[in-house]
Amino acid sequence: MNVFAGSRRNLACLCVMSLWAAATTAQAQAPTSAPAAQPGTEASTTFGRWDKDNNRALSVEEFSAGWREIQAANTLRNLHDNFVAKDADKNGSLGPSEYLKLDLVQKAGTSAPPMVMFDTDKNQRLDFKEYVGLVSTLTKPKP
Repeated sequence: MNVFAGSRRNLACLCVMSLWAAATTAQAQAPTSAPAAQPGTEASTTFGRWDKDNNRALSVEEFSAGWREIQAANTLRNLHDNFVAKDADKNGSLGPSEYLKLDLVQKAGTSAPPMVMFDTDKNQRLDFKEYVGLVSTLTKPKP
């Protein structure tokens, strides 16, 4: 499974969000009220969490913050799915041989940093938190 498989979908969603934001800005400056969601539904729970000022309307800022929250959760879920898929021996961590098979490490080739750089607890394995650090480092844009 490719860590970045959802990138096109995420880009499409961000484009939709940008179009929505532009359309909203072009309309009235005041936020519009959302239709009443049924109490106890996932939609009303999410709406309530995003509606920081509790005015039963989402401003562009509130919507954007909520959208970023969803994107971060989706990214973390995708990373976890990839981590589990790469954990060949299913012990909850990645060993040296599993590290060498990671797409990002293979793509980096001989310039890939050694696993020990990400192994913060020095147990010669990467747990999920250490794996996220690895992905963050290896996907960071070069200056």
